[in-house]
Amino acid sequence: MKIAVIGAGVIGVTTALELASHGHDVVVYEKGSGIAQQASFATAGFIGPAMMNAWTAPGLPFKTFRKMLLGAETHAFHGLTSIPLSWFWQWQKASNHPFYKLKLEALQRLAFYSQEVLTGITEQYGLQYESSQGCMLICRQEKDLKAFQLQLDLMTDNGISFKKLDPVETRKLEPALSEEQSFHSAVIFPNDAIANCRQFALLAKQQASLLGAEFRTGQEVLALTPDAPRSVRTAAGFTEKFDHVVICAGIHSKALVKHLGIHIPSLAVYGYTLSSSVRQLIDAPVFGVMDAKHHVSIARTGQRIRVSGIAEIGLNKKPPEQCVALLYKVLNDWFPGAAKTHEAVQVWRGTRDVLTDGVPILGHSGVKGIWLNTGHGNHGWATSCGSARAIADMVSGRGCEVDLKGLGIERF
Repeated sequence: MKIAVIGAGVIGVTTALELASHGHDVVVYEKGSGIAQQASFATAGFIGPAMMNAWTAPGLPFKTFRKMLLGAETHAFHGLTSIPLSWFWQWQKASNHPFYKLKLEALQRLAFYSQEVLTGITEQYGLQYESSQGCMLICRQEKDLKAFQLQLDLMTDNGISFKKLDPVETRKLEPALSEEQSFHSAVIFPNDAIANCRQFALLAKQQASLLGAEFRTGQEVLALTPDAPRSVRTAAGFTEKFDHVVICAGIHSKALVKHLGIHIPSLAVYGYTLSSSVRQLIDAPVFGVMDAKHHVSIARTGQRIRVSGIAEIGLNKKPPEQCVALLYKVLNDWFPGAAKTHEAVQVWRGTRDVLTDGVPILGHSGVKGIWLNTGHGNHGWATSCGSARAIADMVSGRGCEVDLKGLGIERF
């Protein structure tokens, strides 16, 4: 079959690879000049189910809203019109729903499956990219650990391995942790990992191309039309008809399908990453580390230290370099000598497409031939390979290997 994939971030690229591996004729459209240049460019790198957060829990919306209004370091809010009232109301409903735990469980299940698929792809094609094994959550206070308890309970129910550590045990595993910074406890997730998302996306694109997939960059796709939903039109005036169209365009997905009667309740939430060269390996983290209080991650990929965090909504006119003080603070709290922060530091601001219930839309759209693989928020890298294989299986008429309950468009 002839299939269009719209979007060439890690979601779109892995989708193209899976579809091409099934023997389909695949064309990928990307409005940017290259692949993995937006949300996939400088992700935190965490893969596996441990750090999943579905953004839905009782009281979370108003707690987050209050942090933004009060100017908390972890959150930024620019303008009262930044969050549509309808979106906030749906978020509040999803958080108070008696089945909100099922959303987190679905996200963990998808991430676990995605990690398995990623391992298989890596071995099948002999891909080599920066990666390391093991992730760690560090809790400054007991309340930080309690706030994460729901995720831990679900991991226990689903057989996902982890171990709680006291500070002495933690420092034995992560000896570069600052001796000046005290903390309550940590949780180690030995089967989670850190990997370079953009490196993988570039390698996956090469493999997809070898299998016949065509990548058309610099091609902005116009909104699909009800009279010919499977005809892809570009801003340059080009039109081509396909048997199926898979939407993997992140925050732009909503505009692409709006004329088809498909409503995607997504909101642009921005996050920041700073990347710097490792100063001394002995001072760098061994594991991917997440600060549970500030929701800031620190990871070493190759010869780089990458620090990621902050949730920002609305138009911020400040340059990114002025918005990352918290990232520097957390890095210096835990690994003060790890990175060359006085030299060239790359600061990146990326967009996440967050849905009102915090989990992606994965499956058929309800319009013949139109499929959705979008709304992954800040978990796109962690769920990309599993989402891609699930979509490819469905488009090809095969049974999915993962339970997608709670991830369809029908929930909206």
